[in-house]
Amino acid sequence: MVLGKLRLLGAPAEDDTPALHRASDGAPLTFPQMLDDNRRTWGGHVQFQQKVRRQWQRITYIEVYKRSHDLAAGLIALGLRRGDRVALVAENGIDWACAYYAIVVAGGVAVPIYYDLNPGEIAEMVERSEANIAFMSAKVLAKCDGAMPHVRTAIIIGGGPPGSEAVPGGLLRKARPEVLEFEQLTGRATADSRQKLASTIVEPDDLASIVFTSGTTGGMKGVMLTHRNFMANMRSVRGSIPLNDRDRVVMVLPMHHAFPFIVGMVLAAAVGAELTFENDLRRIRDRMAEVKPTIFLGVPALFELMYRNIVHGIEAQGRLESFERALRVAEATKQRTGINIGRIVFRELHKRLGGSLRFMVSGGAALNPQVARDFARIGVPIIQGWGLTESAPVLTAQRWNPRKFYMSNYYEDHIGAVGPAVDGVEVALIDVPEKELYVHLHGEGELVARGENITPGYWKSPEATAAIKVGEWLRTGDVGRIDEEGNVWITGRSKFVIVLDSGEKVHPDEVEEKIARSPLVEDAVVIGRKVRGKAQAWAVIYPNRDVVQARLGSEVISEEAVRRLVKADIDANQSELAPYKRLSDFMLTDVPLPKTALRKVARGQIADSYAFDARRWEQSWQEHIAAGAPAADEADEEAAATA
Repeated sequence: MVLGKLRLLGAPAEDDTPALHRASDGAPLTFPQMLDDNRRTWGGHVQFQQKVRRQWQRITYIEVYKRSHDLAAGLIALGLRRGDRVALVAENGIDWACAYYAIVVAGGVAVPIYYDLNPGEIAEMVERSEANIAFMSAKVLAKCDGAMPHVRTAIIIGGGPPGSEAVPGGLLRKARPEVLEFEQLTGRATADSRQKLASTIVEPDDLASIVFTSGTTGGMKGVMLTHRNFMANMRSVRGSIPLNDRDRVVMVLPMHHAFPFIVGMVLAAAVGAELTFENDLRRIRDRMAEVKPTIFLGVPALFELMYRNIVHGIEAQGRLESFERALRVAEATKQRTGINIGRIVFRELHKRLGGSLRFMVSGGAALNPQVARDFARIGVPIIQGWGLTESAPVLTAQRWNPRKFYMSNYYEDHIGAVGPAVDGVEVALIDVPEKELYVHLHGEGELVARGENITPGYWKSPEATAAIKVGEWLRTGDVGRIDEEGNVWITGRSKFVIVLDSGEKVHPDEVEEKIARSPLVEDAVVIGRKVRGKAQAWAVIYPNRDVVQARLGSEVISEEAVRRLVKADIDANQSELAPYKRLSDFMLTDVPLPKTALRKVARGQIADSYAFDARRWEQSWQEHIAAGAPAADEADEEAAATA
């Protein structure tokens, strides 16, 4: 193994006196210290808000501090001891945030779990973490129905009183936990539990979270993250994503994931920003119009959908030709002068997004370069970063520079890059001999990282921990290169690189980006297959029924017809690739591909073969539209048409 090119943008802060719980620059090293700083600094500023039944609920920084400590005293009264795990399985909201803070303030370890998983998956994570207290929404409690017999106390977040129809008798009958309403927990606090809370000392290297990841690679693992990990990443990201107390953030991503968590619960909180929760994607436009956010977080799938809805809405209003003409003018002006006129040309669209948006941030998966270009043309910058849950999570991020975006072609020239390493993090390249990747030969290798934000390991899994560590370096599993400016370019996952019999290598992500350019392709994943003993690159494709139907017109929809259309687009879009990188063939599927919570394809769950039936496809497409992210509704059409 050989260390390749190294990019160091800053050294980790030296440990201060542990008792002070502060870094050398004065920043907090624990959540309790951060909350205490926040109440003193930001006091009456609104920290979190959400709209429930058309009524705004708001809570200030000092109220968050008090509520979290009251809940923490309640947890201690329930028997929570330092280091005990507490599950947190609910939709985003003020209660979710205060519950998390309460757990870590009391010295416990939060286990945030995605609420939309099936009961068996939730139960397995709760059981693995050995949590016997769980914060849950009534919906989660209802669907789990006896699946978690070891949970002794269930605390309901978001209403649904114990004994109501929302909480079935099955869980109470089989598991018999004590079920409390959220507000009842504070009533359990006693003078003794408050005294114990006051004497609880949380150290920087105490665990704050166990985050279970199966993600794209399969194999559930519990990532252990300490208070120091999160606080170090907060200091690092703060220099890259310049939030301040005047910023307003709209949060639609599930908070169990490390990317929205670090921004919403740590970074925004540390700088006094205001965060708005919204769990219904169909209301994003309404919230943005009301809140007028300065920063919006999303994942690539969400940004793709947002832009698609803009175009669909404009097309429905018969204004597509004028919209495309305006795009060409904006793009030509940008290329010739470096000046971005998108905010002027599409000012009405900006108003529909609140009118105050400084930039949007993409994370959780690779952003399609074309989506970044599309938003840039209308004057909306998307900043991309890269990281892993194991790094709490940010490792690199594009730096935001308004002058470079509006007055030069810098961002257009760097579309596809995920930026340089954030302060306090080192990123380097190592060889991957098993995939025949050598840094000195190819200029790329597996990316490794080190810093105070790196996980101490996986929960009760020393073998898995050893597998991701190279000394003090974290093996990310991502393949990439580092340019002379220190920008990291991700080219694929080392695990999924397809090595052909010729020795040439195909990065699935690169091919997928080309395939996804076709509007016919709703989902796509590139995989390696052995055909007559030879390694080949194949794709599995779930087609977009609406686009297929529009192209076929009166022709009967059949597998042969769909395949013909898809193949023509794939062949056209692959023309930029070297011949050896092009697909040997592809399979159509009549059901959407399996996804993670952040809507990226779960490669570890891809089957060996797929079938396609037009009738099943019709049914699955209707379910996909109904259950997935919002289609272009009237509000989107109005916004797009105005633009």
